[in-house]
Amino acid sequence: MRIAWKIFGISLIVFAVMAAAAAFSIYKIFEINTELQLISKVYSPLRNEIAQIEVVTLQEEIDLERAEKYQAELRADRLEVLSYDKSAEEIDALLQNHPELQTRIKHLEERLAEDFTRFEEHANKVEDLLKSAEARVKAAQDQSASLQDKLELAALYPALVAIETQHNNFHTHASTLVNTADLPPATREKLEQQLEQEEDKLTAHLDELHKHVNQFTDQAITTAALHEQQALYASIAATASGGALALLLSSLVISGILRPMKLLTLSAKRAEQGDFSVELEPRSQDEIGTLTRSFNTMVDGLRSTQKIKDTFGQYLDPRVVSGLIADHEDATAGEKKIVTAYFSDLADFTSISEQFTPSGLVRVLNRYLDLMSSEITDRQGVIDKYIGDAIMAFWAQPFCDDGGQATLALESALRNIEHMQAFQEELPELTGLQKNLPQIRQRIGIATGDAVIGSIGSEKTKNYTIMGDTVNLGARLESANKIYGTQLLVCQRTRDTASGIEFRAVDRIQVKGKTEPTSVFTALARSKDMTPALKELQTTSEEALHAFAAGLWSDAHKLFATILAKDPDDRIARVFLNRLQIIETQGVPDRWDGVWHLTSK
Repeated sequence: MRIAWKIFGISLIVFAVMAAAAAFSIYKIFEINTELQLISKVYSPLRNEIAQIEVVTLQEEIDLERAEKYQAELRADRLEVLSYDKSAEEIDALLQNHPELQTRIKHLEERLAEDFTRFEEHANKVEDLLKSAEARVKAAQDQSASLQDKLELAALYPALVAIETQHNNFHTHASTLVNTADLPPATREKLEQQLEQEEDKLTAHLDELHKHVNQFTDQAITTAALHEQQALYASIAATASGGALALLLSSLVISGILRPMKLLTLSAKRAEQGDFSVELEPRSQDEIGTLTRSFNTMVDGLRSTQKIKDTFGQYLDPRVVSGLIADHEDATAGEKKIVTAYFSDLADFTSISEQFTPSGLVRVLNRYLDLMSSEITDRQGVIDKYIGDAIMAFWAQPFCDDGGQATLALESALRNIEHMQAFQEELPELTGLQKNLPQIRQRIGIATGDAVIGSIGSEKTKNYTIMGDTVNLGARLESANKIYGTQLLVCQRTRDTASGIEFRAVDRIQVKGKTEPTSVFTALARSKDMTPALKELQTTSEEALHAFAAGLWSDAHKLFATILAKDPDDRIARVFLNRLQIIETQGVPDRWDGVWHLTSK
């Protein structure tokens, strides 16, 4: 499963939990709304109507009592002056003689009529309120979706009908009592007792209805509060469970991502440090698993590349191999640069090698080349090729810093010359010969200048090398060591750009293949190792060479003789004394310019 799907799955699960909680909350809010609607549209108006019924009923009773009072006063006034044994016509005739009594009776009759009218109005209002309450309960019962609410409303409706019936009974008895003035006292008393009973029953029914409405209202309020609490708890539970679930699932997904990513990071660092043995096991089918498989493929490719570099690095400088593998333009493209070319060879090694067995010869060469090459490569030099016992190397950008080529090459040459003594001591072990061992001497030529560097060759076979006059000059200087008996010869540009090394002027020559002459030098010592004797040799050599070039033969002879007297093995002084002898016997060469022309390689 892809990481995006995992994250989407977590979101979907949390959303489902929150949606379920929201749905439950919405349902509970709907239930709360239902209860509130029941309270606001049924119970609350019903309580108000019951209260009004109670008030109007009370007013109705007051009207009835007032009417009974007026009726009792009216009877008392009529009986006050009149006899009970008179007929109604006689009473009316006698009233004509009592105008003040007639006026009072008339006033009482009017008040009685007004109170009875109000009694009827209040009775009608009670009937209207009861009809309205019944209609309200009936409509709510029809619209209610809850069985509990239907049962509650069903219990209210008969109570309202009973109150209406009881009120009708009360109204009937009250009307009979008020409208019948000449009832015998016993009958009136009986009617009044029945009326009181009807009043008590009506009051009891009203109290019972009021009690039920209050109970149902309180129950609705309690139910609404319960639903609100459940909705609140559901929201809290959903939020807590959704958050906990999100944290749990997210931590699992993040752990599933970070753990392999940490392994990938550590493995990448190991691979960066050259450890290509690392291999990870894909543990998922998501992007991390794909990345892990790609990493293994990459490491396998790097392992193969490293194997190529390790293998071909034995035949070609590893830095060149890296450039060729990476298709690095600076390392492969032909380009003109300042180069220091290095050539070395063993003197008379062809004849010397005839003394060794083939296996001994291979051991000698391998050991020699290993010693010499290490000093070159350790100082940023590039081994161009081996030709038998000969070494061709060079220093140039991008393999070393510009300006340090000559110094690096000379340091390598001096170290190699120092190694020759140790190498000579190893010959018995390498060759198996314990006596008559040949003395092996090394010749090195170093030249600095412009050269073309890059991949040269055909489409099928190429060689990364350097070409130009500087290269040829280095090769000629290596060969020129034969003439002067030296181990190291360098051109003037090498001498001028090198640092930390002191030189002895050897000659001014023109090698075969070049038209311009060059001054050549040999290294005396590192600057810190210079002694007064070496300093004197350096100065005397320059003076002698200057006298020789200027044609001051006597001065030159004297100076070279001085050098030879101090060091009878000085081959350079012997060469020039021999030349002076030839000049003395055969004369000065034509167009003498102080340059010695070499006619052989």
